[in-house]
Amino acid sequence: MSLIADFQLLKRYWSIEILGSAERRFSWRRVRQKCKRSNRYAYVFWYRVAYVMHTSHSGFWRRRAKLLNERLSRCYNVEIMLGAEVGEGLWIGHPTGIVISGYSVIGKNFKVWQNCTVGIKGGEGEKSIRIGDNVRLAAHSCIIGDDIQIGDNVSIGAMSFVNKSVPSNSVCITRKISEVFPQES
Repeated sequence: MSLIADFQLLKRYWSIEILGSAERRFSWRRVRQKCKRSNRYAYVFWYRVAYVMHTSHSGFWRRRAKLLNERLSRCYNVEIMLGAEVGEGLWIGHPTGIVISGYSVIGKNFKVWQNCTVGIKGGEGEKSIRIGDNVRLAAHSCIIGDDIQIGDNVSIGAMSFVNKSVPSNSVCITRKISEVFPQES
């Protein structure tokens, strides 16, 4: 892509993910204010810069994207690997402890909260994690597997472990039992 096309793509990502709508007029002032007030928006701003730079055919820009992404990982404790394809509308509830594998293909309007992992087991064979549009991954949840498909409009509950595919229009939870016992003196 050309530099102008890359910049237009960045502005679209920022309009949707930081300003909240691609329909409203883009404003640098509003982007700056939101990024200054919230780590969530600051991370998404710089992640999208690295993401678009990584799509370049130039080795120079790809190396710079890798360096920027490593710096973001250290600064915000969020590691979305550059090989991952993330559709527009990425929303991060609390930017801490999030890891997303480079083998992931994620659709539009993906919402993720703190301490979530989307990763592979690391076995032999084809590796791919496909996540549809409008998926919500609640706090402390994990999607782990080498070939998993999460459909559109899926909500994955807090502290859930997903190691198999989930159909569209579903809610996925891991049942846990809390028990309270009297303390022995």
